[in-house]
Amino acid sequence: RRHWLICAMSATGKKKHGEDDPNWVVVNYLHKTGCFEAEKVFLKHLAEKDGIELQPPKQVMPEDYLRYIVMSKLFPESVDGVFEHSTGFRELHTFIAGLLDTYKADLRRILYPIFIYCILDLLQSGKLNESRTFYEEASPLVEASSIPGRVADLDQLRRLRTPQDVDHNPVASKYCHSRISMTMSQQSFDLLTRFLHNQRLYIILRLLHERLDVQTYSGPPVESKIEEISIENVVPVDIQNEALVANLESIQTGLLPDIVEDKTFLNDEPTGLSGSEKKTKRSKTMVAPFENEKRIKAWIPMARIHPDIEANHADDIRNRERLSPSNLPSVCCCTFVNTHRMLTACHMLADERHVASGFADSSIQLVSLGRDEDDEDEDMDDGKQRSSLSDGGRSTTSLFGHSDPVTAFSSTCDEKMLLSSSSDNTVRLWSIELSRCLAVFRGHAGPVWDVATSPRLPYFATASWDGTAMVWSTEHIKPLRLLSGHISDVDCVCWHPNGHYVATGSSDCTVRLWDVSTGKAVRVFASGHKDKVCSVAVSPNGNLMASGAMDGSVTVWDLDSARIQATFSPSLMTLGADDSDRSPLSGLGFGSPSPGPVWSLDFDRSGTLLASGGGDATVHLWDPNAGDGPASVGPAPATSAVMMVPMKRFETKATPVYNVHFTRRNLLFAIGEFTNS
Repeated sequence: RRHWLICAMSATGKKKHGEDDPNWVVVNYLHKTGCFEAEKVFLKHLAEKDGIELQPPKQVMPEDYLRYIVMSKLFPESVDGVFEHSTGFRELHTFIAGLLDTYKADLRRILYPIFIYCILDLLQSGKLNESRTFYEEASPLVEASSIPGRVADLDQLRRLRTPQDVDHNPVASKYCHSRISMTMSQQSFDLLTRFLHNQRLYIILRLLHERLDVQTYSGPPVESKIEEISIENVVPVDIQNEALVANLESIQTGLLPDIVEDKTFLNDEPTGLSGSEKKTKRSKTMVAPFENEKRIKAWIPMARIHPDIEANHADDIRNRERLSPSNLPSVCCCTFVNTHRMLTACHMLADERHVASGFADSSIQLVSLGRDEDDEDEDMDDGKQRSSLSDGGRSTTSLFGHSDPVTAFSSTCDEKMLLSSSSDNTVRLWSIELSRCLAVFRGHAGPVWDVATSPRLPYFATASWDGTAMVWSTEHIKPLRLLSGHISDVDCVCWHPNGHYVATGSSDCTVRLWDVSTGKAVRVFASGHKDKVCSVAVSPNGNLMASGAMDGSVTVWDLDSARIQATFSPSLMTLGADDSDRSPLSGLGFGSPSPGPVWSLDFDRSGTLLASGGGDATVHLWDPNAGDGPASVGPAPATSAVMMVPMKRFETKATPVYNVHFTRRNLLFAIGEFTNS
């Protein structure tokens, strides 16, 4: 013991590695001389000094745990055993492949998460070349043995090049911040841990301890309990805990008391009738504003809508089409041609007479949807004529200012200004009347993917590559609120109709609702998607929120209860050889197993229908109120959610739909570019 103390005291000076490190020499001396108690005390001292977690997990043999975890953390290159990730993973694969089928089915599921965590481990250690080599060698084994058909996930992992790429990768970011839970038979687990210890595969053993939470059950494997590990069930623990707290908070989904729909509804109220007669007459002559009678008092300052704008909107509301699943809307598709695939963003302006289009060369064009009367008078008076896109004489205005591709647009409710976001990290405010840039907003550390104006001036929100969203005012050059919580890119943003909440969708596959006044997330939806969320919309009545993802899935959320109302996922489609196995969606044209991303969502003006447009060159109409009610809570898997079936599918020849928009009269516009493919 005295000799051990002398050795321990001599372990000072410049930190070294492996056999040159005095601590390593002390540990190995104590182990070889049989001083196991002294070795245990010294290892605990090293672990405490370096902040290594020592609580023995149930999935690691207790007698080996202390030595291997401390040594593999502090001296990974000095401990006996196989430390090359490729060699360790290959031996693990060979071992599982040689087991009996009963145990093979139970254990092969760990190959995929271990494969991912090996890549992340190499990246975080700065071994970039080794990471790429490991992927090339191990990915065929994973695809063949563990998760057939998971080609899309593997393709995402193939794109990892640096540690900075992890947070912007939808697959890697979820696994990086998560600990995978899985159920396994005790017999299978004993076989696995015994093999790893006997072969001294310390890296695999460490990843098993740190990254997997294995729940065991007694006896041999049971087929009904063998479930594949799915990325949609991989929710980071921090996000799970945050969702459990945030989704219990009370939120105000009521609308503002002075909305135009209410004023129009009341001003057109029949006179000279009794109360019940008024109600009956009103229901027959007008479309009731919303199925939401709750009204709230604004707790943030907002501007009132100009009376002239209100008058124009009131006329549209009086002529609004009443839509329902039995009365679907008319659809108009605006197609840009000869763009050479340069169109990057499009948006219908608030006046619903012009479309804004952004291009990869950073230019912006404002295109009228018809011949403007003012333009005709101007042409007759002074002979001037603006450039047109077609023989029909549609006027166009070009705007220049951005230095990188334009990513999104949003116009203000007063119909006077347009906001554009760009990959140059800025947002620009344009005067539509003057065709001039009024202000440039800088604050994000990367490309700004989306921008959305508030239902009332002067606020707008932005979503960015840097993992944050920001709330701004057109009256200030600096952001008012920083909305931070997503662990990857914030790809889309929209406002709640009462102007007090902002919804965001992210590449981390989650959707959040933020309180603008506090900058706090009051809803965290972590279970509806397994791919990047690229579109989000809130219903005009403020009760529902819809989100769309890159894999073609669409989820409708109930904001009050923080539960899934209904969902559609392409992975739920089963296309069998005979009619008994055929999906109910196959008759609607869903024959492709890989539908395109959902780039845009919009509710009709009374919240009874939901439209989606995306990369599969189609527009779908959904019933967002499908089912009897909310089905699945916050972070839990959405297995019990009501399956939505599209009520109508509109196909284009070759026009990916970048934007869908219901006008105030409930005419549905779809906007995209002809791709000639």
